[in-house]
Order: sequence, then C-alpha cells, then structure tokens
Amino acid sequence: MNHLAEIKSLKKQLYVVQKARKKAESALGKKTRELDLAHRQLLQIQRPAGRHATVFNNIPADIALFSPEHEYLFLNNHAEKEAALRQWVIGETEEEYCRVSGKGLAVAIRRIYYFSEAVKTKQPQEWEEKVRDNKGKLTYRLLRLHPVSHRKGGLNAVIRVGFDITAKKIEEDQLLQTAKHHLELFNHCEALICIHDLKGRLLSVNPATCRCMEYSEDELTGRFIYDFMPENRRNEFKHVYLPAIRQNKTAGGVLSILSKTGRKIFMLFQNAVVDVEGAEPYVIGFSLDITERIYAEQHLLYSKKVTEQASHAKETFLANMSHEIRTPINGILGISGLLSKTPLNELQRNYLQLIQESSNNLLVISNDVLDMEKIISGKMQLEQLGFKIVDKIAINIQSFIYRAEEKGVAIIFQNTIPADLVVTGDPFRLSQVLNNILSNAIKFTEKGNIIITTRIRSYYECTTIIECIVKDTGIGISENRIDEIFEPFVQADPSTSRKYGGTGLGLAICKNLLEMLGGSLQVESVESKGSTFTFSIPYTLTEGNASEPEPPVVIDYLSLGNKKVLVAEDGELNQFIVKHMLESWGFEVSVAADGMEALRMIQENSYDLVLMDVQMPVMDGLTTTRRIRQLNDQTKAGIPIIALTANVSKGDSENYIEAGMNDYLSKPVNEAKLFKAIEKNFKGTNTKPIDMNEILTGATESFHNQRLYDLSTIIAVSGGDEEFVKKMVKLFIETVPANLQELNAYLNTRNWDMVSKMAHKLKSTLDSMGIDSLRQDVRTVEASAKRNENLENLPALIYKINVVIKNCIAQLENEVLALN
Repeated sequence: MNHLAEIKSLKKQLYVVQKARKKAESALGKKTRELDLAHRQLLQIQRPAGRHATVFNNIPADIALFSPEHEYLFLNNHAEKEAALRQWVIGETEEEYCRVSGKGLAVAIRRIYYFSEAVKTKQPQEWEEKVRDNKGKLTYRLLRLHPVSHRKGGLNAVIRVGFDITAKKIEEDQLLQTAKHHLELFNHCEALICIHDLKGRLLSVNPATCRCMEYSEDELTGRFIYDFMPENRRNEFKHVYLPAIRQNKTAGGVLSILSKTGRKIFMLFQNAVVDVEGAEPYVIGFSLDITERIYAEQHLLYSKKVTEQASHAKETFLANMSHEIRTPINGILGISGLLSKTPLNELQRNYLQLIQESSNNLLVISNDVLDMEKIISGKMQLEQLGFKIVDKIAINIQSFIYRAEEKGVAIIFQNTIPADLVVTGDPFRLSQVLNNILSNAIKFTEKGNIIITTRIRSYYECTTIIECIVKDTGIGISENRIDEIFEPFVQADPSTSRKYGGTGLGLAICKNLLEMLGGSLQVESVESKGSTFTFSIPYTLTEGNASEPEPPVVIDYLSLGNKKVLVAEDGELNQFIVKHMLESWGFEVSVAADGMEALRMIQENSYDLVLMDVQMPVMDGLTTTRRIRQLNDQTKAGIPIIALTANVSKGDSENYIEAGMNDYLSKPVNEAKLFKAIEKNFKGTNTKPIDMNEILTGATESFHNQRLYDLSTIIAVSGGDEEFVKKMVKLFIETVPANLQELNAYLNTRNWDMVSKMAHKLKSTLDSMGIDSLRQDVRTVEASAKRNENLENLPALIYKINVVIKNCIAQLENEVLALN
C-alpha cells in the first residue's frame, strides 16, 4: 500500500514536472523565435547600411546608426575619420566611444539624454553640440536623432545625422556681438536716437532722448513726434517733414520740441528711411541737442545788432560832427575867401591869414578823426597811380620850409633815389604820412635841424621798397611812452596836447596807412635829444611817364553863360557864400531852406542844375533827390544834381549816386572845384531827356534777316540737356528787359556811374547768349560812362542795344521756346 501511494505520488510529481517542462519549452521556443526575429531585423538594418556604406561615406554629414539599446551599428567616415575606430565602435556604447575619441563625458551624457528622449517619445530630437578637439580647436555641430520603428510599433534602430555649423555659428556669434555693440551704442550714445514709422509714431528711443526730453521710454514710444512739438510747428512736421522723408528717403534740419517740464529744445536732425523686405519701412533719426548753440547764436545776433547799432550811432555821430564842424568852417573859409577879394590893408590881411590858418587847422582835426574811422571800419580807399616819387617827396618838403624858417629850424633833404624813378601807388597817402611826420618834427623841435633822408632799400623783380627817414633834434619821447604814441588819441605826455595841441591821431593814422600800403613805421627816440621816424613803402616800378598833375589853368568863371541854379541849403551862411559865388559867375540863383521846399520849387520852376545839401531839415537831400527822379515831367526828373556834403566817408558817394545824384563835393566848398563840377555836369547835357519807348516804336527792321544770338556756349555747358538751354533762354527773356529799363532810366538822368554799372552787368549776359553784334558796343558804353568821356555818343549806342535785344528776344521766343 505504501509502495502504491509512493508510486502514485511520483507519477503526480512527474506529471507536474512534464507539464512545467512543456511550458518552459514553449516559453523558450517563443523567446528563441523572438531572438531570431530580432536577429533578422538587425540583419535587415545592417544589410542596407553595409550595402550603402559607400553612399553614406560620401554624404557631407555625420551619419551614425544605433540599436535601441544605444549601441553603435554603423558610423560613416565624416562622423569618424579613423577607420580603426570606426570598426572598433560597432557594438560599443556612446559612453565608451566618447571616452576613446576624446570627446569627453559631458558630450556623452548629453547624447545619452537626447537618445533616451528619442526612444521614449519616438520623436526626432535636435540639439547643438560644441566640442573642442585635442588640439584645442572648437567646432559646432547640429545633431538630429531619427527613431526608426517597425510595423508592430517596436523600435528597430535610431539614426543620427550631424552637420558642421562652425562657420555659421561663428558668423552668428559675430552678428550677435555686433548687435550687442549696436545696442550698447544705442543705449550709451549721447546723440538723440529714435526710430519712428512713416506716420511719425515713435517706435523706439535711446536713453539720451529720454533724458533730454525728461520722459521715460514708455511715455515716448507709441506717441507721435508732433505731440511733443509747439503748436505752431506741428503742421510743418505733418505737411513738410513727413511728405519729404517719404519721397526723398532722407530729411534734415532743425526741430523744436518741448520737454516734459515745458523747456524748449532745439534738435539738429538727420533722418533716413530703412526699407525692410517683407515688413513696413521705418525711419532712423539721429539728432543733436543744439539748444545752447541756438541761444548762443541768438545772443550773438543780439550782440551783433547792438554792436551794429553802436557802430551806426558812431558813424551817425561822426557824420553829424563832420557836418557841424565843416559847416561853420565852410562859412569861415568862404567869407574869408570873399573878404580876400576886397581891398585890405596889411594888418587886415595878416588877420585874415590867421583866420584862414585856424580854419584849416580845424579842418585837419576833422579829417584826422574821419580818417581814423575809415581805417578802423575798413573803408579807406587807396589809389594806384603812376608818379615820380622824388618830385612828390620834394613838393611835400618844400611846403614845410617856411614854417621851419619861422622857428629857426633847418630842413636838410638828403636823397639817393633816381630823380626820374616812376612808381605806381598812392601818392596822396605818401604825402599824408610824410606831412604828418614832418609836421610833428617841426612842432616839437625848437632849435637844431630836421634831416630827411630818402633811399631805395631794395629791389625785387618789378617791386622796389622806398625808405624815408625823418630825424629831428626836438623834445624826444621817453622810452616808456614810445609804444603808446601809435595808439589813437594818445600823446607822449598829457602836457604835450596843452602846449603843442593836436588830437593824438596823426601817428596812429600813419602807422595804419603804412600797414595798408604794405609798409612799416619805426621810431627811435631819446628824451630831450630828438626822434628818428623811419617808414618804408613798397611800390611797383612803372615804365613810361608818370601821371603828371595838370598845370594850373586860369578859369573863366563867366564861360558857362547865364544858368538858372537852385541851391538847397539850410545854413544861411552857406546859402550866402554859394549864392555869392554863383551870381559872380553870371548865374541866376534861387535858394531853398529844406528838401520839401526844394522839391516844390523844382515842380513849379525850371532850373538847369541843383546844388543839394545832403543834411537838411524836413526832408534830407537823398530823399529829395529820389523824389525828384520820380517826377512825371521827364525834363525836371532828369535835372543834374550835385551833392554838397560834410560827410566824406567811403560808401557815402555810392549812396549819393544810388539816390540819383550826378556828382558830389565835400565841404568846405572850393570855388574852383565847384565850377569844375558844374561845368562837367553841364557838358553834354540835353535839354530833353531820351524816351527809349518812343525810339523803339520806330525800331529798324534791319536785324530781322539775321540770327542775332549763338547758343553754342550754353549748349556746351548744358551737356546736351535741352531743358537747361530753354531755362537759360527763359531767364534771359525774363530778366534782361528789366535791366534795359534801368539802363534807360539812368541814361535819362545822366547817372553815368550807374550807366557804367548796368552796362557791365549786361556784358556777361550778352556774351553768354552769343550776341556778338553788341559785344563792343556794351563795352564802349561801360568804359565811356565810367570815365565821363564821349558821353554824347552813348544815347545812340544804348538805342542800338535796346533794338538788338528786343529783336533777339523775339527770335528766341519763335525759334527756341516755340519748339516742342
């Protein structure tokens, strides 16, 4: 029984074992089949890799094939250049490969991380890898993992593709660095930088702009620029700036804006449009805060205005002073001149001589003050005349001999300059300098002598430097005062002016005149022993004869016949003197005390000439002259007018001529000069003014058959641009008739100076238009009018100019402008 039970138990156990074995065999068979399938799949993966290894090795990218367990199955030669390492790595892990290839553990860890993500998600993974090789060279690669799944959803393998992006990465880094620099420049630049759209809305501003305008960046961006501008300037921004920058792509200028606290800011800006493909264009604006400069300029302009007003006030004062001094001097000299023509005894003649000398001294003082003002203001004019320099110096010295003899002082003239030497320069300024120095030498020398030495210091090509030394035995100058004597209104000692008189301007004028002439002035002096003044002047050597002074001519004051003259003068004494002179010449004289009365008398009466004082009450001489030139009666409007003036500054003569005066004389009036001026202005005077409109009505037709112009010069300049040629022709047609009207008006008033200037103005215009038939005529008019020569020929020449230009304009309109 026991044996049966044991056998039964053993059978039972055998059954369990057999059942377990069958189950194990079944599981082993399944696992074997799975391994076999995996093996076949792996072979399927490896087989194409092996078949296409050549292709993979020639692809310019890193290619690697992995098992799902991250073991290397394939590696192309771009991914690993060493063949032995490529063979060894098959079946190895990423960690082992990175260790052996020297890429490091950090690279392996990152690759393992992305590989696990690819396996887990079965999605591609991408990252950048920075690797430094054994030589220290840094490379960048872009790696991509692509999981390969089989049909049942399992993972067959993973493919990794890598690209060398080192060059691109370096370029990107450089761009990032540049962008960083630009951002730093934008943020730290003291210039005001902004970006706005084409409507003027701010898109971005730099910190400097925020600081200047006292707003935060958020307060500025998104708002329009004109929101921060003064009300009266907003339309200018909208309707001028914005259209201009849209059309021209650039714009610049000055912009005024208001800060947050209301402070007005001026910006000098230069803006440009930036076009971006696929996006809206925008404007980059660069500005500088020039507020301080604007205010400084405004202050300078104000200061300039104040200075000009002060200068004008000074000129007015000097003009008035000159007038106030010269007017009584004119009276004194005029009366003394009339008195000298009456029977006088010896004592009376001596008294008269003292009066005349005192008056002339006053005139010298007035002239010195005015000369100094001319020099300071740059209004001194210099002449260029040929003259014998020795003769000029000798004449000046001769005039001082009698004064020196009266004091018992000897004048010694030592000259080594050739007597026939002719030079070109300003003989009058030489006389002025020499007279001043000689006058001082005689004034300050009580005994002894004055030695004048003249010599040629040097020659250079066509230039010579003349040196003159004036040595006296006078009171001398103390060493500490020598530098001061050339300052205006300064004398060597205050007591000098009390004892010897003078204004202290003489030497200052001499020094400045010599410097204007290109020369110099030096002084050596010992107090109580005398002084030596040395001055030098460069001159141009001249071949031929000097401009000799005209020999004195006996004037026949009755030669002009009976003329009717109006004297416009407010000073009774001057009225009396001039009236007496003119009446002694046989003239019929009327007197007007002011400009308004003179204008009325001319309208009511007929006169041959007017002597017009410049400064008169009610209406001055310049205004009166202009009113006369505007009279409808052409005969009265064209009457010759000679200005009588005490103001002799440069620029005044131009004002007189511009106002319509024919000539001018400075006071005190010299009888001979007055007669010459009147005689000159009567010469060639027609009683009837020339009416060019009347003449042109019957203009000759002789010019119609020939072309009067030649546009070859303008065409050459235009470079073939026909529109340019037409514009020049239009400009000629529009401007020249007005110039002709002015020329004709000045001819009618016998304003020869302005006739010359208008002819000069027309000259270049006619030459450029190729109007050769007038080439010589317009130059003859210019030269004759300027020299006051052959004036009787000018009306005919100007008539011809009018006719030719009128016909030339008609031809240009028909032949040039009519062409399409």
